[in-house]
Amino acid sequence: MGKAFALLTAVPLILYAFSSGPDPRHTGAPGDMTCARAGCHTGTAVNAGPGRVEIAFPGGLTYVPGQRQRWTVTVTDAQMRVFGFQTTARLESNQTSGQAGAFSSIDSTTEILCDDGRIKPAAGCPDNIRVEFMQHTRAGAANGYSFEWTPPATNVGNVRVYVAGNAANGNGTNLGDRIYTANYTLTPSTGGGGPRPTFTSAAVADAWSFVAGVAPTTWTAIFGTNLASTTKTWDEAIQGNRLPTTLEGVTVSINNRPATINFVSPGQINVLPPLDIGTGDVSVVITTPNGSSDPVTVRAAAFKPSFYSPFSQNNRFYVTAVALDATIVGRTGVDPRVTRGARPGEVLQVFGTGFGPTSPAVPTDQIVSGAPPVTTPVRIRFGETVATVAGTGNLVFAGLYQFNVTVPSTLTDGDHQLIAEIGGVTSSTNVYITVQR
Repeated sequence: MGKAFALLTAVPLILYAFSSGPDPRHTGAPGDMTCARAGCHTGTAVNAGPGRVEIAFPGGLTYVPGQRQRWTVTVTDAQMRVFGFQTTARLESNQTSGQAGAFSSIDSTTEILCDDGRIKPAAGCPDNIRVEFMQHTRAGAANGYSFEWTPPATNVGNVRVYVAGNAANGNGTNLGDRIYTANYTLTPSTGGGGPRPTFTSAAVADAWSFVAGVAPTTWTAIFGTNLASTTKTWDEAIQGNRLPTTLEGVTVSINNRPATINFVSPGQINVLPPLDIGTGDVSVVITTPNGSSDPVTVRAAAFKPSFYSPFSQNNRFYVTAVALDATIVGRTGVDPRVTRGARPGEVLQVFGTGFGPTSPAVPTDQIVSGAPPVTTPVRIRFGETVATVAGTGNLVFAGLYQFNVTVPSTLTDGDHQLIAEIGGVTSSTNVYITVQR
């Protein structure tokens, strides 16, 4: 039963079990428990479900004494409908009762409890019950929550952060829900160890056609300076079926949501925006061990279709596709893997990004299984000639969609635009495929 109803026993109130946040000490930290128990939220064992809980830190896993930072907690589970969390920051030297710093809410979706269960007063929790717990309120409906944490004014050594996330099915009971936990170690830093990352809105674009802007499940390249201290791919950071949202201490936040990171370098980062970034103007922030960039406003759309066109020539991007006999097809002399052009009448596998939701939805930090189909109709044409597409297209890897397309038999030899249309959005007209009879 949620803390607001701890003294009530009326049966209907179980519908609100912990919808406004649990009692204190449900973070999984030393001396705490979690909500995976009778009377709280019960379902699978802790961390046994397909989801996760994570915190995006603006300064990487560091803190500057006394310098406030904004955290974002995200609970992910595609099979669940309602999400909540509770987190705490403890001194590594006293993880049971040593409060580290202070939390503050920035909106009505979060609240702070003292160790005795009371809402934190303006003057702070009393000295004898100093441990604080930041958590969701009933006003929070999304799976992401942002708030602020001010570290201790002096260097107190490492700080341990514990978080528990609840992914609930919304069936009106406390049964069948899932609990996820995570913990982090923040190390003290003096700050100013190097220049902060910088970039502009024009430097945020899809990674294949380089059209500015972002969209959910669209591979995106960000160009700038001081974006990372080294060059690294995600190969060693993939854990099981989980793709990383932190690479070499670099994180990217899009509309306060952590993006999946495939590649970092001093001048470029490749990311996959999550499903729930919304549309319109969104804020993009890059954080490295040297600090966070200024927020950059970027335009987000629901769709941003782009075909896999890894090479260009004479200011044209060329699609590389796969024939049914596994031959690599495209423009010879541009992509070294290509052995011939596309033949009229044959079926090609063409790949792209930015084609939106699938059924079922797949979180962008998760390896795809089962090739779920695209839910919004897609039209593909060669120039003005509409092609036949088998099915609706499928998501075959994170951010990578596959379409089986029949090359129109009427096409002549030469370059033809390959254009996709979905949800009223058209892909770049500067992408071509070469036809060769």
